[in-house]
Amino acid sequence: MTFPIAADLRLSVVDLFTVRRDRRVVLGLVALAAAVSTTELAATKLFSELILPGAARTSGKTAILVVLFFAVFGGLRLVNYAREMYRLRVFERALTESGTTNAAGDSWRWAKANEVTSLLSAVSRVVVITVAVVVLAPAFGIAVVIAVALVGKALSMIFTRQLDTQREFRAMQKARTPASNATRVRTRIRAGEIGSLIAYFAVVVLLGALVVLTLQGVVEPGTAFVMFVALRMMGQMLTDISKGLVRYGRARANSE
Repeated sequence: MTFPIAADLRLSVVDLFTVRRDRRVVLGLVALAAAVSTTELAATKLFSELILPGAARTSGKTAILVVLFFAVFGGLRLVNYAREMYRLRVFERALTESGTTNAAGDSWRWAKANEVTSLLSAVSRVVVITVAVVVLAPAFGIAVVIAVALVGKALSMIFTRQLDTQREFRAMQKARTPASNATRVRTRIRAGEIGSLIAYFAVVVLLGALVVLTLQGVVEPGTAFVMFVALRMMGQMLTDISKGLVRYGRARANSE
């Protein structure tokens, strides 16, 4: 199963960040986003240990777990904030070195860089969540891998069509016969929402499978709780990818 969007994103990274050092930093920020998702799942598992019935533990151990949970949960917000601020610094340095002298073109390159890094971060988080599900619940993980692959293929096809449409809009603008604002906005929103619907239904199916496996005793209740949160996170990430691809397609077409 091929994903045309993968090659397109790789080419955009090379085009935007011409210096190898900057590309490594960007990939490092993407890896950090994946690490944050891993830590979020660990925090969820810790929370399930706190609220679900289990083995008896002392009040001191409970207090330590509570402090650890809030420390991890709060620390994740700080890490995300620092990552976003540093990402802007990388953009400023890299795009200044390789940007254009045209203000409009430079603006589209900034938009393109923002969408590329956001998409790569979201994809890395989906991958991490999928791997975590496979490790925690192998039987359920197989279904998740298949669902993610199918949704990814659908989103890639939507992006390909949307990129062609955005190039047509760009050509019409250059020919001084631009499409109406309503048409352009409607096209983007429809494409993004169709992708979101596909992702939503995939998550609903997976939630149904999770309930069945939990009732049958294949997945333990504590693990099922973590899987539920993981699926919610994955659904949000896939929705962000769907809408981000539409914005990326627009920036991609206008920065060519």
